Amino acid sequence: MNARTQHFTPVVHDDEALARIAKALAHPARLALLRALSAEPCCCGHLVRDLSQRDMALAQSTVSQHLRVLVDAGLVTRTACGVESYFNVNAQAVDRALAAFANLTSVGSTSVRPANEPFEKA
Repeated sequence: MNARTQHFTPVVHDDEALARIAKALAHPARLALLRALSAEPCCCGHLVRDLSQRDMALAQSTVSQHLRVLVDAGLVTRTACGVESYFNVNAQAVDRALAAFANLTSVGSTSVRPANEPFEKA
């Protein structure tokens, strides 16, 4: 079997890359796709069926577009196998993205203000 894998592991050192990842995660369907793919790699058709069982009926072309966004952001890998493409979560990229988001509260700041604390006017 001839398989060709497409993946991009982002190194999240700049705000532009982090914003691209945030945008990729900013849709409920893409989050559902990541959850489904974390269980096992599968093709677009299987993902369409899986989402419809979760009351998220989407056309195959819509799921394909969402997968492209996730692949372009480096969060999902695509492996071509004949006429099928199988998708899988890129765990290293997701871990890097989570670490980059976690660093937002610590970079350049000695103390982090709790979320429920109001801003002080200068």
